[in-house]
Amino acid sequence: MQITHHYLELCRAYSAVPQGLPVSLTLEELAERLHCTVRNVKLVIRKMSEAGWITWVPGRGRGNKSELHFHYTLEEMLMKQTAEFAEKEQYQHAFEWIHQYADTPLMKEQLLQHVSRYFGYKAKDTEQDADVLRLPINKTYRTFDPAALLFANDVHLSRQLFDTLVRYDRAAGDFVPSLAHHWESDETCTIWTFYLRKGVLFHHGRELEAADAAYSIRRLLSPEVFSPQRWMLEDVRQIRVLSRMAIQFVLDKPHVLFPHCLTSPSAAVLPRELCESDPAVYFTCPVGTGPFRLEIRPGYGYLLHANERYYLGRPFLDVVEHILLRDSPELVVMTDACNMVQRAPYAPGSKPQHDWQAVECISSGCALLSFNRRKEGPLQDAGLRRYVRSVIQACAMVEELGESRAIAAASFLPDKSLQVGCTPYLEEKEKETAGIPYSSAYAGTELTLHCKDSYKTYEDIDWIVNRCLKAGLHIKVVLHERDEFLTPDVMDEADLVLYEVVLDESETLSLLELFMQEEGSIRRMFDDPLRAELSRRVGKLLAEPDPRKRLDLFDKLESLLTEDSAIHFLYHRRMQTTYHKSVRGLRLNAFGHIDYRHIWFEPQDPLAGHTASADISSTFRTIH
Repeated sequence: MQITHHYLELCRAYSAVPQGLPVSLTLEELAERLHCTVRNVKLVIRKMSEAGWITWVPGRGRGNKSELHFHYTLEEMLMKQTAEFAEKEQYQHAFEWIHQYADTPLMKEQLLQHVSRYFGYKAKDTEQDADVLRLPINKTYRTFDPAALLFANDVHLSRQLFDTLVRYDRAAGDFVPSLAHHWESDETCTIWTFYLRKGVLFHHGRELEAADAAYSIRRLLSPEVFSPQRWMLEDVRQIRVLSRMAIQFVLDKPHVLFPHCLTSPSAAVLPRELCESDPAVYFTCPVGTGPFRLEIRPGYGYLLHANERYYLGRPFLDVVEHILLRDSPELVVMTDACNMVQRAPYAPGSKPQHDWQAVECISSGCALLSFNRRKEGPLQDAGLRRYVRSVIQACAMVEELGESRAIAAASFLPDKSLQVGCTPYLEEKEKETAGIPYSSAYAGTELTLHCKDSYKTYEDIDWIVNRCLKAGLHIKVVLHERDEFLTPDVMDEADLVLYEVVLDESETLSLLELFMQEEGSIRRMFDDPLRAELSRRVGKLLAEPDPRKRLDLFDKLESLLTEDSAIHFLYHRRMQTTYHKSVRGLRLNAFGHIDYRHIWFEPQDPLAGHTASADISSTFRTIH
């Protein structure tokens, strides 16, 4: 390995010499280049010569230089070495070498494309081989504990491993059976009974029972367990195991949306004996009832193996591999390319590549600003909060920046924003002029704006900072990595938070999380009176049986946040999903993740003499 490093270092050092011509030098010069002794240089030359990489013609006589002939260019040797790494599944080493030695963007792109062929879909060659989807990731998962879920990636993986009693079908707008095949409530909606399927097996082979569901929900409610979602089931007063396959929940007060809460991935059902005996060991590599079972390979990544006995039908793929590639930001975009599915903010004029199809949609949710009502400082002034809102006009932002910013937001929901039109709480005069207001009373005010360090936010940040500067406001921007953003320390320190809300499959549950969840949510920035009023109104909403009245209560909750200047809606984003024609069974969740259970790929075409994956590999492109 070290000998290859030496070869590449020499190629780089003498890159000015035209290819094919020898390099004239002495052993002492080589020793200086390679930072070693002359004795070691002779050993290096012998090894390179034996490998057929160089020809060495020693100088004759004192003072005469030797000649070094390179048989491979730097790119050729780098291609050879990275391919060897990839063949051995040492992908991290391959990308580290590309990063270290690729001297030009073009060379780096070509090498990345070469290594990317080892990712993506690999079809079976024999009965013993597996249908594998191999994907790169650049961060480890934060938690495998459903109770502790906060981040979208962790939620997505959790849904591959675990199941809940009920699922919400966003397309149908209704609940569908999952671990429970039937459920019912009494007239008061305070007693809910769920009847479980028979024959559902955990990954380790034991049959699911109602006692597992009871244990899992009690654990979620336990104050000893970190659970940001505990609020959604805090009305549960008693959990009764009626029989081996029936469970009943008794609530303190009416809760017509209780099934919504049980669709949350945090309410996943765990095998009680494994989790209870040693939670720390169990959650290092948990088992559930989900469509895939987890295998962790330290230093390599995560493997999801198809659950052969999955009660809703075996996945079409045999294995999904998540290969961990640390510190490789240029590879983040390659993840989507290897999925054969690319989901990104819409860019005007963008067209899908050959054999790719494109679908556009407005993302459920919106971008918004949250004001810190708890922090002592200038934003305690309601007038300043209103002034900031009048400066950062959503309609002007959408009109001036365009691109993926589809419509100005007047709500969390894009359909409602389309009905309302431009931001509803702007003064008529401001709507007409769309100018930037200026108030000497607030000139010179300094505010900190915290947001996630993402390419999607950079233009928003610049626009907000420059517009505020013209209005006399000075904005200091603080960027955070994904794992640091929306932590208690950040939320307490910030004056403003730029945040993009993406609503999950159940929009109802996602909105309730915004209003009620303390961890990883903007609720932490609301003052105590606002929190108390939100809790009171949410309690009233949960008890309301009339769907139309519930919608009205949701509208009033939004109005409470905007009228109180707790948040400021900005825009809804247009997303574009492109996918290769060979992809079948494609289903994306609200966060743009693929449902691995349903996806499959076009089989080999015996007439064309190639597989779908061969077509796909030719379309891989690394985007910088």
